[in-house]
Amino acid sequence: MRKFRRFAALVMGMAMAGALLGGCSGAPKQEEKQEEAAKAEDSGTEKEDPAAQEQEGSSSVSLEGVRIIHLISNTRGDGGNHDMAAKAVEKMRDEYGAEIKIVEMGNSSADVAKYLPTTLDACEDGWKYVVCGSAQMVEPVQEAAKEYPEVKFIVYDAEITRSQEGELANVYSALFKQNESSYLAGILAMGMSDTGKVGFIGGQEIPTINDFLVGYIAGARSVKEDAVVYNSFIGSWNDLAKAKELADIQYQQGASLIFPAAGQAYAGIYEAGFELQKMYLGCDVDRTLQYESNNPEMNNYMPTSVIKRVDTFVENSFQRIMAGENIFGIHEAVGLKEDCVGLVENGYYEKLVPEDVKKQVEEARSQIVDGTIQVPSAFGMDQNQLNEFIGDNH
Repeated sequence: MRKFRRFAALVMGMAMAGALLGGCSGAPKQEEKQEEAAKAEDSGTEKEDPAAQEQEGSSSVSLEGVRIIHLISNTRGDGGNHDMAAKAVEKMRDEYGAEIKIVEMGNSSADVAKYLPTTLDACEDGWKYVVCGSAQMVEPVQEAAKEYPEVKFIVYDAEITRSQEGELANVYSALFKQNESSYLAGILAMGMSDTGKVGFIGGQEIPTINDFLVGYIAGARSVKEDAVVYNSFIGSWNDLAKAKELADIQYQQGASLIFPAAGQAYAGIYEAGFELQKMYLGCDVDRTLQYESNNPEMNNYMPTSVIKRVDTFVENSFQRIMAGENIFGIHEAVGLKEDCVGLVENGYYEKLVPEDVKKQVEEARSQIVDGTIQVPSAFGMDQNQLNEFIGDNH
């Protein structure tokens, strides 16, 4: 069965063979492997398998030589979740000696169809840990994890569901409480608005992006009960022209600030805001860093960025593994309390955000962490409940 799967993966994934090879980072050259084997033979000892080291029952686990592959359900370069996860995986190589490979699988319809065979191929090739993320990877992970129970999966920004207790004991998944950080963003946006209207533009209408939207609306309404939150979806993560078009419409309707959760399409929204001298937020990472050297004027309209610290999550996962903790077989949600989401407080935040709004944001942050404020989430809502919560502000 595995041989058939591997054959199918090779046939279906032929077009991405170049990407698989080109995405390899930090893998020892064949000559180096042969040299290591020769040295071991000369010394009369065999090279110890890192996986065997882990199974010896020591309280700590070494990543030296352990094989970690990162399957990106998109491409790198937007500074977002996958880039941050890749940064953490690279750190496992640079600081702990892991052997890593990073594969950019793309995000077109044709690419998505290859996620499963690519995941199966990685398992068959002997990678010990598979790091991946997004809702599009749920089914590939569920199937591959069942077929390859010896492979461990670390999945960010998605929930791997189990039909019965004990199933998928080799999978650790986590969702980020982006609704918590976007709640703070909603407070900031409405607190800074001079029209009582703000905007939100998502890339694709998927649960994670809806969760951003729900938290944002809740935060805005906590400041102004009848807050207007325009919301639109591009239907793509990289259509800058469509993003700019939707942003122009929202700004013309009176939105004083727009929050984009739109992948690489954020640049179109920023272009619209900059032309109209209207505010916009960053998402995923501190977006001001991208403009600081070549177009710093753009940052004068970006009071903060709403961030998910995926790098922190991935790094913490491996730190827990190295400490001897078994993190697999469970799903968790991480948020403000775990320092995995938040708002960027940089020089632009200090300069652009009024003191009373900063105070509101900080008070809400503390109340979310201690449980006083329970932020609503799109997860658990059916479509009717979601539509009712969002309202008619399109």
